[in-house]
Amino acid sequence: MALLSVEKITAGFGGFRALDDVDLKVGQGELVGLIGTNGAGKSTLFSVATGYIPASSGRVHFAGQDITGLAVHHRVRRGLARTFQVPREFSNLTVFDNLMTAAPEQEGEKLSALVFSRGKIRQEEERLTAKVCDVMDFLNLRGVEGELAGKLSGGQKKLLELGRLLMLEPKCIMLDEPFAGVNPVLIEQLCERVIELNQRGIAVLIIEHNLAELARIVPRLYAMDRGRVIAHGSPDAVLADPAVREAYMGGVI
Repeated sequence: MALLSVEKITAGFGGFRALDDVDLKVGQGELVGLIGTNGAGKSTLFSVATGYIPASSGRVHFAGQDITGLAVHHRVRRGLARTFQVPREFSNLTVFDNLMTAAPEQEGEKLSALVFSRGKIRQEEERLTAKVCDVMDFLNLRGVEGELAGKLSGGQKKLLELGRLLMLEPKCIMLDEPFAGVNPVLIEQLCERVIELNQRGIAVLIIEHNLAELARIVPRLYAMDRGRVIAHGSPDAVLADPAVREAYMGGVI
């Protein structure tokens, strides 16, 4: 059974149909890529799957449950989370504080806890601090933990956004163009971290225009064009597919 299943999804804006009868599946612990030219519908598909945009028709299932009508935060609590093409960090908070604020349902945010459970709050803060430190170490952000997030490089912001997802303890992460605007050294670091997370059992779906890097790390690939899936399979098979080659540069990839 697929962990994430998008079934016969149609979605649009006004009279424009951005997604047209789209099917896509990501298995438990699987690493999958999604490619397509600008306007193919990739980011819209991410938004429908994670609840930011409603579908006109079709269903979304996650971990065996129909989540089509659930709000974004309910999908996140179930373990489905995404990044965006442009990172959405809290620019005036430090890297450390950005990671702390990402942790869900903190005891200290409840009014009753402030009155009755101060010891419990301290214990939770210690636990979350340790978790933030683990995430920073994993993503090599320890050296910038006190920096304002808005002053980070593009690659560091992508790492921070990935770290914010990890604070949610997700089952499946959806990464929207994680390599865009990132220098080659940090791209390699991002690739290594994504592979390691996948090896830990986290399912990953990646939108990426850097076909060489994406094909290097994903065993399975989907290709979209004009709101439809036009091919899926191994990276070699998809990139050699005539429909995919035609969608990209008139038959030349």
